[in-house]
Amino acid sequence: MLADIRAAFSFLTILPLGSPSGRKRGPSFAWFPLVGLCIGALLGAVAAYSPFDRELSAFVILLVWVVITGGLHLDGFGDSCDGLLAAVEPEERRRIMRDPRAGMWAVAGTILLLLGKWLAIRAAPAEMLVLAPVLGRWTMVLAAYALPTVSDEGMAATFRDGLARRHVIAAAVWVVILLTQVELLALALGSCAFALVFGRWAARRLGGGLSGDVYGAVCELTELLSLLALAALYG
Repeated sequence: MLADIRAAFSFLTILPLGSPSGRKRGPSFAWFPLVGLCIGALLGAVAAYSPFDRELSAFVILLVWVVITGGLHLDGFGDSCDGLLAAVEPEERRRIMRDPRAGMWAVAGTILLLLGKWLAIRAAPAEMLVLAPVLGRWTMVLAAYALPTVSDEGMAATFRDGLARRHVIAAAVWVVILLTQVELLALALGSCAFALVFGRWAARRLGGGLSGDVYGAVCELTELLSLLALAALYG
């Protein structure tokens, strides 16, 4: 268990914990929402102790958010924008997403995503910011379990190896812990629906499955939509 927790934190954050070797990565998915909870707690602490006004505090929160994750999911989101939105065949879309260079869709999409997050952080209650990173990582678990990978190689296939129903249930527990209001339950269910709908659309665009980049896009978009929902409900 400790090795799986360590693997989850090592992969999803910049914390230098090292990645255990010789183990299947799938079980670490059970702890992805826990990583999100810790990230959310850090964001809440930044919001509580920031000496700046609301606008600058929102920027600092977003900056810490990007730094602690190493921009991992942002990179996947940008690659997904370039590949999924290209008017080409699925094989070419997969090639585009493997290209380390950022295209127009990646740049425009990432700018709009970060701008949207900044504005939503300004409006959302600081004490509820923890929900976004938890739901973002929970939907990654759901997408990985419910939908196939586009290839037997690559990061998606590596991390999906060994993923079982019990790991999905364990991940869901962390989400349930935070659901204290009916509105938040609706938000969690909406996040699940979005992950499955977006995941199926992306799988069709890529020729039948998901890549690690799409997992990152699912996380980032879920975080954005969660922040927007929180801003609309409680801002």
